[in-house]
Amino acid sequence: MAYLTLIITIPLTLFALAFAASNSAAVKAGLWPLDQTWELPLSILGLGMLGTGFLSGALFVWLLYQKMRYRYWQESRKVTRLEKELDSLHQKAESERAARPSPPAIVSK
Repeated sequence: MAYLTLIITIPLTLFALAFAASNSAAVKAGLWPLDQTWELPLSILGLGMLGTGFLSGALFVWLLYQKMRYRYWQESRKVTRLEKELDSLHQKAESERAARPSPPAIVSK
């Protein structure tokens, strides 16, 4: 999985850096419901959009794994409780076995 991440991340990063280095012309950028426009270099706009996409993707993945972390926490608490119960049952069985008299030994002639 780490190799796949590197195979995707390295070319994308190199492409973003090459894009930023070769596009320094100013462009007007605006957002549809707003009437305001901004004039900024295309490289800054491109890197800003790439960074926004990265952060929003990281947020979605983090939110997705919160459910899994909570389930792991619940299951680890359940395992701990069951291990304690098993240990107490083993101790109870040992004490009953020790309290029970042993059968007499049969001596053969």
